[in-house]
Amino acid sequence: MKVHFIAQPQVQLGTLLNAALNSAERPAGVVLVSAFASLQAVLRLKSKLLELHEAGTTVRVVVGVDMGGTSKEVLKELATWPVEVFIFKNRKGGVTFHPKLYVVEFAKTAEVFLGSNNLTDGGLYGNYEGAVQVTYALPGDAAELARAKTELGKFIDPAAPVGRKLDAAYLALLQLRKDIPDEIEVRLRRKVARGNTPIEGPAADAFGFEDTPRPPALPLAVKNVVIAAIQHQMAEQDKKKAAVRASAKKAAKAAAAANKPAPAAVPEDDIRDFVPLAQITPVAFYLELTTTNGAAGNIPGEQRIPLEALHAAHDFWGWPDEYTESVNPRKGPNAGGKRRVYLERKPRWRVYVVGDPTKDITIGVRMYYVAANSDFRFHSGNLAKWATAGDLVQISAVEGKDYLYECALAVKGTPQHQAWQALCSPTSGKSPRMFGYS
Repeated sequence: MKVHFIAQPQVQLGTLLNAALNSAERPAGVVLVSAFASLQAVLRLKSKLLELHEAGTTVRVVVGVDMGGTSKEVLKELATWPVEVFIFKNRKGGVTFHPKLYVVEFAKTAEVFLGSNNLTDGGLYGNYEGAVQVTYALPGDAAELARAKTELGKFIDPAAPVGRKLDAAYLALLQLRKDIPDEIEVRLRRKVARGNTPIEGPAADAFGFEDTPRPPALPLAVKNVVIAAIQHQMAEQDKKKAAVRASAKKAAKAAAAANKPAPAAVPEDDIRDFVPLAQITPVAFYLELTTTNGAAGNIPGEQRIPLEALHAAHDFWGWPDEYTESVNPRKGPNAGGKRRVYLERKPRWRVYVVGDPTKDITIGVRMYYVAANSDFRFHSGNLAKWATAGDLVQISAVEGKDYLYECALAVKGTPQHQAWQALCSPTSGKSPRMFGYS
């Protein structure tokens, strides 16, 4: 039996767990026990766990629902899996289900991870966490493994009254509970906990900064699930808006025919009121650059980012908290004519061309939403000089630098362009714009 201590994020438990799940030898059994579970982390593991289940591996997931740490969407997702899923909850006041335990068993070895790491992206990759990895060599350590599983049996093999298997009927019951939040509530709580007001004065330097390893790139399936959910939500909202406008138009026509005062106008839509049902926390965003002026030469300085891309990763873009509203910014708020509302910010970006050190600049880049056109854009004159339509950019949010984003340009025909292109897909059936997240 070997014992290793894990100090995350320098060593990421998620990386070790994935290595075990993807071993050349198929595991005989997998058990994931976590107080909290996030949708993104669950979706990261989904394809591999279902693949193992189909091949004959016994897979069990045990999650808690205390303290709002697991959302209704996570439970709904897990309920669709053809594996054993248990919910652990004691309704006694002041008692919280809080263990984090991961077991992967093979014919000749077994790995047990026990620590502070929840089944979330932060818990498995980004947060400071402490854990222990115990490796058992079988059959020599079989008695020790059996003892450990027995002592941890209440969590590994939960039973009534506090452990209950998740099925359709139980899911329906849980969905009715107000103490289990949906994904929207989870994000709002997280935002409040983080705080959005910068600290100024002497207390601003109370804490230090060090760079830490990021989570691995998101699997394409995770991005596709979230983007599809956002697109469906946007389409449903558009239908409702169209119905409201049609009803208002009909009411106005009827009022005019009856010589009555016109009904109140339908208020303008505010994109800040859109609350996505799902979100991702990506490492980077990829966008194929397009031209809108029909010229074969350089691209225009501004590029449009699909709204579903914005709504899928609000934190990545700093939306909407980091944006300020302005009206008719070029002509002034009191200018005549059409009222043009902008939501904008201008953080510093590092913009550079991959493989060309002569094209590398750090500069303020305007990021903005134009209400009249319902699109989200960024403007970089340097890209207009360096790029042509069909080139790809990788935009990454960074910390600890004198800029907030890195924008790397990969020219068509280069290996980097080919690699990034594999991460992109069309916006929708209505638009040829290619984008992706990792």
